[in-house]
Amino acid sequence: MRAEHLTASDAEGDREGSGRRLNGWKEIGAFFQKNERTVKRWEQRGLPVHRLPGGANTAVFAFTGELEAWLKGGRGTAPAHESPLEELQPSGAPAEPKMPQPPRAWYRRPAAAAAALAMVVALALAVGFGALGPIGDNGREATAARHQPSAEAAQLYLSGIYHWNTRTAEGLKQSRDEFSRAIALDPAYAAAHAGLGNAYNLLAQYGVMKPGEAYPQARAAAEKAIALDPGLADGYSALAFALFYGFKDLRRSETLFQQALALDPKSGRTFHWYALVMMHTGKFDEPLRAITRAQELDPQSHAVRANRGLILFYAGRTDEAIAVLNDLTQSAPGFLAPHYYLATIYLDQQRYDDYLRESLKAAEVEGNAALKAEIEAGAAGYRAGGAKGLFAAMLAVQKSELAAGRETAFNVARTAALLGDRDAALASLEQSFAGGEPDLLGIRIDRSFRSLREDARFQKLADTVLDLR
Repeated sequence: MRAEHLTASDAEGDREGSGRRLNGWKEIGAFFQKNERTVKRWEQRGLPVHRLPGGANTAVFAFTGELEAWLKGGRGTAPAHESPLEELQPSGAPAEPKMPQPPRAWYRRPAAAAAALAMVVALALAVGFGALGPIGDNGREATAARHQPSAEAAQLYLSGIYHWNTRTAEGLKQSRDEFSRAIALDPAYAAAHAGLGNAYNLLAQYGVMKPGEAYPQARAAAEKAIALDPGLADGYSALAFALFYGFKDLRRSETLFQQALALDPKSGRTFHWYALVMMHTGKFDEPLRAITRAQELDPQSHAVRANRGLILFYAGRTDEAIAVLNDLTQSAPGFLAPHYYLATIYLDQQRYDDYLRESLKAAEVEGNAALKAEIEAGAAGYRAGGAKGLFAAMLAVQKSELAAGRETAFNVARTAALLGDRDAALASLEQSFAGGEPDLLGIRIDRSFRSLREDARFQKLADTVLDLR
């Protein structure tokens, strides 16, 4: 997945080379996932903040580039003697240091493109970790006697969070390495184990590691975090994510998310991920409630907003979904998910010109040569033979890409189903199941399979993939 892009509004107030401007102590504290009192103290230790003219009590502001350099040691470091858990309290909605592109399993290209359904990891997921441990709803640490990590381990953990939030392949690998180094220094550091679990979760989501390799390691790290600190909300949410996307265990995942939210009811990231998991059940009241709460907690998150659009679509509120997603394409034109999601919706509405346009835009934004070839072939087929020509041309290219390892059997099944080839679609779904493709979790709600819903073979496979009992 590509690195995120700043929107025009993100860049407003920037100065060259310094990143986004943060206004006031609240925004500066949210950037570090710290409360205002803590970051005010850091000013005395070299935190690079600026003041408007008029004296020491005037409004402050800072630039993200300077804060990142300070955090990483370019202009200084956080005080080594200060406990990273000291006075950790909510100071408003958590900030999103960067705007991540969504991982592949969250939206997979619609039929080459039809919806992606594993949107976890929001994107946005992107609300990031609570600073160094969970917060209870009264603002105090959920566990009274939380483990105090060494200063060096704590710095590695903070750097791991920073690189995890970049949502790039290199950033995620670096976060994994930094969490691992923190654990090597301090094996009892539960938050670092939870961080490692989440690093493996996103390494799988972003296609950096194979799911069969990453999710078992995510599960082991999250279970270790919970064993070390049963009050650590991040441990439960990391385990819930791994169990759903890696082991298709919906019911235990649901229970673990609820435990995480009981420990930290102000975690926008947990509400976000919980909404995306529950979306796969085909019942949308609870996912809509959860994604709305995630947006309340993190109103600036592109990822949360995009995924709210996706859930609105599956809930049957298509006009609202299109409005949300079109607005995102205008305010954040380089953000990938809205183009995929709009393509999914337009495909369902048989608005094929719009479907092809948004799919091609997604391929361009992502730099996805395989998808571009599929869509260009589909466009030529559409001009020559209408909808049937579109799907036949796409299917031919998709089969070739699947053989080369650049396409999924699940996407081939989608296109075959849309073409009306029931047996080919079911055969590809069986291949997807045998290959352990995470996209298959969306089998119940993906509208490309509308024609297969009454087929006993399809129903049996859907029940095998995701047991809703």
